[in-house]
Amino acid sequence: MFVFSNNSIIAKAYPYFKWSVYFLLFINMILFFKTRTIVEGIESLAWLILLIMFEWETAQLNKPYISVHKNRMIFVLTIIAYIFIIYSAYYYMIPEYIKKNGKLDMYNTITWLLVVILIEYDVYFPGKYYRLEWIIRNILKKILYCILFIVAVLWLINGEFFNFYDAFLWIICFFFIELNILRFEEKKKFKAQ
Repeated sequence: MFVFSNNSIIAKAYPYFKWSVYFLLFINMILFFKTRTIVEGIESLAWLILLIMFEWETAQLNKPYISVHKNRMIFVLTIIAYIFIIYSAYYYMIPEYIKKNGKLDMYNTITWLLVVILIEYDVYFPGKYYRLEWIIRNILKKILYCILFIVAVLWLINGEFFNFYDAFLWIICFFFIELNILRFEEKKKFKAQ
C-alpha cells in the first residue's frame, strides 16, 4: 500500500517538507517580480494560486464540499489563475519572445497546460474512470512529467540555473498533488476490496 503509515517518521515529516517546498515557490514568485518581467511575475503568482487550489481540491477528493461559497471561491480563483496562465502562454509563443529567448519557455508552458488538464480531470471526475482510461491518463502524465524534467535539465545545461531550480520545485510540488490523487485512488481501491 502506497499511503504512509500515520505513525512513521516520513508521514509526520511529510507535511512540513511539502509546505516548505511550497514556501520556496512563494519566494521564487517574489524573485520573479523583482528580477523578471511583470508577465513572468504574474504568471508565477497565477501558477502558485492554481497549485494551492489543486492542493485543496485533491486533498478533499473523498469529501464533499462543505460550503457552496468555498466551491465558488475555488472556482473563481482557478478561473482567474487560468486567465493569467493562458495569457503568459500566449506571451511565450510570440515570435519576438521566441527569437530573444528560444522555445523552451513555450514547450514548458504547453506541457504544464496539458498536465493541469489531466489533473482537472482527476479533480472533477475522481475515481469515475475505467481501468484503461486510468492507464492512459497515467501514461500521459508520466510522459509529460518526463518532458518537463528534460526542459529543466536543458535550462541547467544552458546555464540558466534559476530556471532549472524553479522548474524542479514545480515538478516536486505537482508530485505532491499527484500523491494526493494517488492516496485517494488507493483508499478507493482498498475500500472496494
